Amino acid sequence: MKVPTMFAVAAATALAMIVGCSSSGSGSGSNVPTCQGSTGSTGAGSQACNSCLQSHCGSQVSSVQSSCGAYVSCYEGCQCSDLQCIEGCLSKIDGTCQNAEGPLTSCMTQNCSSPCNEAQDAGTGG
Repeated sequence: MKVPTMFAVAAATALAMIVGCSSSGSGSGSNVPTCQGSTGSTGAGSQACNSCLQSHCGSQVSSVQSSCGAYVSCYEGCQCSDLQCIEGCLSKIDGTCQNAEGPLTSCMTQNCSSPCNEAQDAGTGG
């Protein structure tokens, strides 16, 4: 079966935010891998996003870490701003990874959309 392109891009974007929401350098347990060059105060790779995900979605993050190893490895080699590289990692997302990504995306959307989303629509107060 072919994964619809729109779903694949949405999944990659969600995973990019999820795996990018990590501050590399803090040695507390298992950190979520991050793309190269993440420097923003919010969005993928930011400390605010990482902190929110660890507080609210810890078990889902762990599930993605263990289920999406191939994607995460590919993603770690990309610059955070290089969407072409990140999209190139889509082929690494298998069914197991998709099953882990769904609950985490849901948790992130409900709890951490503000700190993990750089370009968010102003006006949604949730």
